Amino acid sequence: MIWVTWRQQRSLLTTAVAVVAGLALIGALERHGIVGALGNGSTSRTIAAFLPAALGVFWGAPLLARPLENHTADLMWPQRRRWLALTLVPLGVATLTVALTVRLVLTGVLEGRFNDHYRYDVVSVAAVGFTVFAVALGGFVGAVIGKVEPAMLVTLLVYAAVRFVGGWVRYGDGSWDRWYEIRWEELGWYLGLSVLLVAGTFVVVARRGTSS
Repeated sequence: MIWVTWRQQRSLLTTAVAVVAGLALIGALERHGIVGALGNGSTSRTIAAFLPAALGVFWGAPLLARPLENHTADLMWPQRRRWLALTLVPLGVATLTVALTVRLVLTGVLEGRFNDHYRYDVVSVAAVGFTVFAVALGGFVGAVIGKVEPAMLVTLLVYAAVRFVGGWVRYGDGSWDRWYEIRWEELGWYLGLSVLLVAGTFVVVARRGTSS
């Protein structure tokens, strides 16, 4: 099972390296003026702002939806909890690695060039929570729906809705005035939601197994 899971996750880890390397290169070129800014903003920041949603859609949603849709997961049902754990661990490691590295890269690229409002979604610690939540959401939705394309669409819509509401609360109730507190509060909220989603994924997979 470990060998099979590793073969399934190799593309995930390869993509993680490519994403980080690509963004680091764009950031370095931008910092040295080789890559121009996007309007009045930053090209690398714009890419990084959409990265959590992209990872949720292309990493999280297909992770379980594809084997469920193709019925390749049927072979794993006798050991479904172990299979799910071995599937989620590499995903979690890759997600955290990308989120933390992107945050580090963007801190250097944007430092001294843009204000806190513009940098918040990609540089604050809350940005790590956004990414983890998006991927956990994708995994949960994929397990529930069991079809890749619908799971990707639902993941994108739900993630966008949650981020919209979160941003509205952040700016609407005066929370932004507490810059140092609100970023940790948001990180806590998004990580908490992620834990619930992962737990829900285990429940869904267990029930699918007993019903098959």
